[in-house]
Amino acid sequence: MKEKIRTILSAMKVGTFERDEVLALSLLSALAGESIFLLGLPGVGKSMVARRLKLAFYGATVFEYLMSRFSTPDEIFGPVSISKLKDEDSYERVTAGYLPEAEIVFLDEIWKAGPAIQNSLLTVLNEKIFLNGNKELYLPIKGIISASNELPTEGEGLEALWDRFLLRYVVEPLNSRQSFVNLISSAEVVTPTVINPITDEEYESILKGSRGVSLSDDIIDVICAVRERLTRKASESKDKEKDEGGIDPAKFYISDRRWKKSIGVIRVSAYLNGRNTVDLSDLLLLRHMLWNDEDTIKVVEYILVEEIVKLLFRGTLEEFKSYKRHATKESTDKRLLIADREYYVVLCDEGPLKLKISDYKMMRQSAQIYFGVERTDGTIAVRQRGQFSIQVVKEGFVCINNYNYPLRTNADRQLSETFLIEFGEKLDALSNSIRNDMNDNLFLMNSSIHHMVAQYIGIYRKRISEC
Repeated sequence: MKEKIRTILSAMKVGTFERDEVLALSLLSALAGESIFLLGLPGVGKSMVARRLKLAFYGATVFEYLMSRFSTPDEIFGPVSISKLKDEDSYERVTAGYLPEAEIVFLDEIWKAGPAIQNSLLTVLNEKIFLNGNKELYLPIKGIISASNELPTEGEGLEALWDRFLLRYVVEPLNSRQSFVNLISSAEVVTPTVINPITDEEYESILKGSRGVSLSDDIIDVICAVRERLTRKASESKDKEKDEGGIDPAKFYISDRRWKKSIGVIRVSAYLNGRNTVDLSDLLLLRHMLWNDEDTIKVVEYILVEEIVKLLFRGTLEEFKSYKRHATKESTDKRLLIADREYYVVLCDEGPLKLKISDYKMMRQSAQIYFGVERTDGTIAVRQRGQFSIQVVKEGFVCINNYNYPLRTNADRQLSETFLIEFGEKLDALSNSIRNDMNDNLFLMNSSIHHMVAQYIGIYRKRISEC
């Protein structure tokens, strides 16, 4: 199935530029039986996404409609049957050719729909049920795409409808010069075809199979951590009203229904990628399901990526600190100083002292006796006069007041250097593991999230190296 989905996505993307991610997400939402909302200016290809999505399903019927404030339910759900009304005194609609009988639905300028249409859409989006007269119709809808160049206006009662659109994506104009050149240079209109589209049986098999995908304890920990942080964000925002530049706390609210459905989508992602467990790359898809306003998009992304990278490197920081404690024997002899690039450490009985490597080399080249002064920071200052006599007696040892003391030399540091190399290789392996998972995930190809994940990996690696 993974290779089949990959082939379908390749066909859907033919002749498009910088639309890989939105096409992949629209397919994922449809295969999960959910809806997606596209936010973008006119002419960025929102309706094209719906037309390409139709290609993925065998014999799929499509219903497209451009909403206006004058739109009526008859235009969306079908006209009232006069014969039924006259002969049977039954108020039913003729749904053939309208939304209730379509498999792929595209509703443009969704927020312009009137209350009667919006109320009917609530059950359509959530349960795929349409009340036709006194009958409940279970709809064959696989994917619903809605679009607008704006988010719903506050205070107009659109919150319930907005919450029903599970995936949300901002479609930007072409970004790169090359994509733009390719667009204007392309003379012919490309009409892609899918050789082996998804059948109804396969669609049902995907939904059923995805329910068996499991969530590990680590994955659950990340989800709970993200939820808790969004809850805290909402609490913090209560103290910052809009006139102070704060974000409305309601913008961070994620309903239990949305959480439940979102986890269903990432289960479908894992299943279609050939896995029986959700991995970190699937979790990255939550960034399209947890924002309520453009102001919160980046906040959600940063929280999600940070928690994912935190889990990825969980234990490595403590492992590094544990090694450091062991290497310096801190718990037994309080030798808190280790050699670095500028100093050697003189392992004195009363505690270590630092001796500059340059001073050590100077003394080694001369047979004379020098004098040392102990500074308050635990370092030795080599002088012509001082508190104690000091000279090099053999490689790796200095004599202080007729007692020989070993130095922590480069040879002594070989173990720590080996550890650092091995530890660095371990961090590389962890970093590459999530990169490989992201590159292999059908729904993250060419996603902008790759750059943010790389940023956070760099931050955590730096934090460990500075430990």
